[in-house]
Amino acid sequence: MNIVRQVPTKGTLRRIFKRIIFGKRVHCPDCGSRSIKKILSEERWRCGRCRLPFSIKSSSWLKGTKLSLEQVWLLLWCWQKKFSIQHAMNMTELSYPTVFNWYQKFREKIPKEKLDALLKGNIACDEMYTKGNAVIGAKQKGTRNIALKVVHQKSVERHHAVNFLTQFVKANSSLFTDGAAIYKGIDKWHKLKHTYEIPSKFEFALTAEIEGLWACLRTFIRRMYHHVTRYKLEDLVSEFCLRFRQDEIFENPENYLRNCLSPKPFAL
Repeated sequence: MNIVRQVPTKGTLRRIFKRIIFGKRVHCPDCGSRSIKKILSEERWRCGRCRLPFSIKSSSWLKGTKLSLEQVWLLLWCWQKKFSIQHAMNMTELSYPTVFNWYQKFREKIPKEKLDALLKGNIACDEMYTKGNAVIGAKQKGTRNIALKVVHQKSVERHHAVNFLTQFVKANSSLFTDGAAIYKGIDKWHKLKHTYEIPSKFEFALTAEIEGLWACLRTFIRRMYHHVTRYKLEDLVSEFCLRFRQDEIFENPENYLRNCLSPKPFAL
């Protein structure tokens, strides 16, 4: 794979980052003044009003990083393409902690509103169990609209199911489950039309889509992160949800930066 093709030139990268962070004209990230002056080169500026020196990186959550814009772009591209940490290390020649921490940073900077989803219509619901944790999930049948929630204990209880469905599934939807006891009488707490099947009788048609989702989640974690601690599971489940819904921020680095590279707010 030709890595050079994945990274724009230094000048192009500067234009992309400047446009996303500052808009049409560079301004002071502290007071908002457009009365600025370049310092020696195009790398830094100084505000004519508050005298603050600033740069592209210091004006956003990139502040403090020693990586170049080219390295940040390539790391972001690797993360978007679901390259494992080891693969990204080989491509970028960066250390394991550096790649690991930047992958985490890319997840954390996704706006929370993009992680929310309200399902409606025909909904399949099920649970997945891991070592010491459980995940309850729902999928809007025939679509890529999903919602998953980690339960930090060995099993999902009825109150977990009620809270989850109330939060993520619209009232008057049709709910399909495998007949687990936690869904019994769900219509008493949330207005849903509940239909269930019995797996022991080889009935799988209603929940096949959500069962397939668990296989995709396990494969995603194993291939990209190899393993996950119970404390990181919630982060990776959120990332998987967003990827599965094919949000535009995973199409290319520029789309991610437009959505997630928030400039520093002006000081009041």
